[in-house]
Amino acid sequence: MRAVVLHRTGGPEVLVPENIPRPEPGPGQVLLRIEAAAVSTGETKMRSGAVRVPFALPAVLGAEAAGVVEEVGEGVDSPPRGATVVGITGGRGSYAEYAVVDAAMTTAVPDGLSAADAVAMAAPGAMAFGLTRKAGVQPGETVLVEGGSGAIGGYLVPRARELGARVIATAGTPDGRERVRRLGADQLLDHTDPDWPDGLGEGTVDVVFDLAGGEVAGRLLDSLAPGTGRMLMYGSLTGDPGGFDSAKIRERGLQVAGCAGPAWAAGIFGVSYPEFLAAAGRDEVPRPAIEARLPLADAAEAHRRLEKGRVSGRILLVP
Repeated sequence: MRAVVLHRTGGPEVLVPENIPRPEPGPGQVLLRIEAAAVSTGETKMRSGAVRVPFALPAVLGAEAAGVVEEVGEGVDSPPRGATVVGITGGRGSYAEYAVVDAAMTTAVPDGLSAADAVAMAAPGAMAFGLTRKAGVQPGETVLVEGGSGAIGGYLVPRARELGARVIATAGTPDGRERVRRLGADQLLDHTDPDWPDGLGEGTVDVVFDLAGGEVAGRLLDSLAPGTGRMLMYGSLTGDPGGFDSAKIRERGLQVAGCAGPAWAAGIFGVSYPEFLAAAGRDEVPRPAIEARLPLADAAEAHRRLEKGRVSGRILLVP
C-alpha cells in the first residue's frame, strides 16, 4: 500500500511517500480503508522534533482517519465489514491507504455525512462538546473562547451559544473575526494585540476556554468572576510555560482545570465523539471548514501550510 513514512525528524521534506506492507488487524482491531485523514499541528511538531515522537522510527504519522472497515480481527462484532467510521489510531498510521484501528476507537459516520466531513469535524467538535460539558456552561453566563475561528473554537462558539451563554471570542485576522461573528459571537477581540486581555474588565467572565496557555492564561485570571469563575486549559499555543499566581486562584475562589492526557481523551472519545457525530448527522452543528484536500503524496505540503499558520480550516489527506 502507499503510505507516507517518517524515517527521521526534520523539515516537511522528511515525509516520504513509499510502498509498504498493508497491516493486518489483530484481536479487537479493524482494518480501515482510508477515505480521508486529518493532519494536525501536533503532528507537525512531532515531525520537526519540537515534540518527542512517542514511538520508534521509521513510522507512519497520523491519528485521525475516516473510511470503510475492510477487515475485522478476532472478537470484533462491531463495527462490521463495510461500515463507514471515524477511527482514532493512537497517534500513528493514518497517512496511508489502510490503517489498523482498535474497534473500540471507532465511531459510526451517520447517514448524510461524508467520511471527509466526518474526520474534519469529529475531533474538534467532540472536544468542544467535552469542554462545555466539563465547564458546566449555564444560560446567561459569559464565556471567552480563544481562537474562535480555529478548529475547536469554531465549534465552541456555537455550542456555548446553544447552551444560552454570551460569547466573547478572539481571532487574529479580519476574516477570522468575520467567521466568528457569523458563528454567533457577541463580542470580538483581536488576539494579535498583546493587550487584548485588558479589554475584558475584572471579574466579568464566567468561563475561559484557554488555548494559548502561558502568560496569557495568567493574565486572564483577573477577568474571571470571583467564586464561580472557571478556566479550562486545553492548549499551549504560545509555547510559554508562564505561571499562575496560586494566591490569586485561592483568594478569588477560582477553578482551573487541565483538559488533556489519556484520561481526558478517553472521556472525549467514549462520550463526546458519538454525541457530536449524532448531532452532525441531524445537521445541528456547522459543517466543517476544510482548508484543503490534498493527495496522500502531498503530506509535506500539508505540514508546510500548517506551519505557516493562518489556516482557516482542516487540511485532509486523500489516498
